[in-house]
Amino acid sequence: MKSGKLKILLLAAGAMILNSCKQDKVFGDITPNTDRPIIEFSEPSGFKSVAMDYSTSYIDLDITDIRFMIRSYVTKNATAKIIINPGLVYDYNDKNQTNYAVVPASLYGLVNDQFTLSATERSKTVRIHIRPSDVASGQNAIGISIAQVDGGEVSRIAGTLVVAISVKNKYDGSYHLKGFYTRTDNPPYNGPFETDVQMVTTGPNSVAMYWPFGGDYYQPFSNAGNLTAFSNVAPEVFFNGADQVTSINNYTGDPATGPFMTPSPGANSRFVPGATPVIYLKYYYNTNPANRIFADTLTYTGPR
Repeated sequence: MKSGKLKILLLAAGAMILNSCKQDKVFGDITPNTDRPIIEFSEPSGFKSVAMDYSTSYIDLDITDIRFMIRSYVTKNATAKIIINPGLVYDYNDKNQTNYAVVPASLYGLVNDQFTLSATERSKTVRIHIRPSDVASGQNAIGISIAQVDGGEVSRIAGTLVVAISVKNKYDGSYHLKGFYTRTDNPPYNGPFETDVQMVTTGPNSVAMYWPFGGDYYQPFSNAGNLTAFSNVAPEVFFNGADQVTSINNYTGDPATGPFMTPSPGANSRFVPGATPVIYLKYYYNTNPANRIFADTLTYTGPR
């Protein structure tokens, strides 16, 4: 079981005003300060999130652009070679305390690994060939590097990139959860609760409940007013073509509660689309329709 208290971090940002004279179509308001042709990825932070629709067919997915640095004055072509670099994901996890799984190289590939840039074509799109259903669950990422450049230099700042890959169906997203847990045999557990969760795509018509505060797949509830969760209870919800809930699986895989999650009869658990989608979910577990009941109302707040 996990529990804790909500922490809020506030970040203050300062403002900076830069004054310069307009230069040209390439440099805009930035004054060129180098004649060196430096090639980089378009994300100076070294990280990017990319989402795609669920599919069992392979697709070509745009993940970034490779380009001349904006301050580079270009007079000749340069050819860059990029490679898959899974070690970048491990390094990113260590540095940022994240837990991205490396997508196996057998599940995807670079559409092109060489790019020739010129003064008239300073940027090109990098794509991977991937099947969304292969990475529909969990938190996945890939790493790529600019390995070498003929006719220029590799950027020391933006020459590597970690790309988080996510798959989304129409039920996927961030939701505000208001619920009630009926647990008559344990009064501190019985009562209302409220928190934010994510519903993460696991298939073409299914999503699993991920609780960011707990850091894993859980069904949160209240223990005497404190948010908590059982480590072996997390609903994976399946919908039919009419957006009705047809079944619920325990995404933790624990056999003690595994197959025994059942939509409550007559509760009309469903997804309601619209400007602000809502998921209504009521189910019980451990084969007891009169106890251990979760009644959840999930209101969509935005993409995850």
